[in-house]
Amino acid sequence: MLISLLLFTLTEYDLLQKATAEGFLYRNVAIETTEKCPDKDFCAIVDGARYHFKRLDATAVTLEKSADGFTLTISPDKNFTNYRLFIREGLTARRIEATQKRIAVIDKGALTALQLVGVGARGPVVIWQKDIRPAAVEPFTGDLLGSMNALRKKAGLPPLALDKALAPAADNAMKRMKNGELAHYSGDEGSVKHAGVRAGSLGENLFTATGVEKAWLMMTASPSHLFNIVSPAFRRCWVENKNAADGSVTGVVIFAD
Repeated sequence: MLISLLLFTLTEYDLLQKATAEGFLYRNVAIETTEKCPDKDFCAIVDGARYHFKRLDATAVTLEKSADGFTLTISPDKNFTNYRLFIREGLTARRIEATQKRIAVIDKGALTALQLVGVGARGPVVIWQKDIRPAAVEPFTGDLLGSMNALRKKAGLPPLALDKALAPAADNAMKRMKNGELAHYSGDEGSVKHAGVRAGSLGENLFTATGVEKAWLMMTASPSHLFNIVSPAFRRCWVENKNAADGSVTGVVIFAD
């Protein structure tokens, strides 16, 4: 089963991009304004306001350059049962189950990003991301299905077909997100695997953004979300989104073989 990750809202995403530019690579955080930065924590000033980035897990990640690539060292948090490393190279994304604390990644010049995901009680969570090289911004064609299929064509993959049989799984995901929480699992609804969909492989991308185009930007910038979009295993999908009173849009893309 393949389940991807939640995305931050656009404001949080932009703030994390600012933090990344200043060397803060952790993603599982709560962001709030503050007058004074707590000792040993990270803060960034954006548009005159000071933001405190409070980490929500204790995973520690170090990245070392090696002769033929990089070595990633993970100090795990006991609240995660396992970790996954997503590696983006050009238009492709692959996944490694992080069964060891040290992982060697060979770089032949096409590596653009590394992303670590922790799997916990509420599903997968993006923990850390390092952009190695600039990646091209993939165009938005006006809707998610068209954008995904344009990218898949570019990657030499067959298009995704809309399948209404996946709609119940999308409905369940939207129910999980009704309180603004982008969790892949809940005690009431379970996860995408509990939706009764007949499939060998399933994937789920969740998002909240100021618009669908912004959601596309965030998904393609995240190796784990891109992993679902360009997975050769997936041949069908279903897309649902809902506009909120504040103008934001919340949505889900369900993928299946």
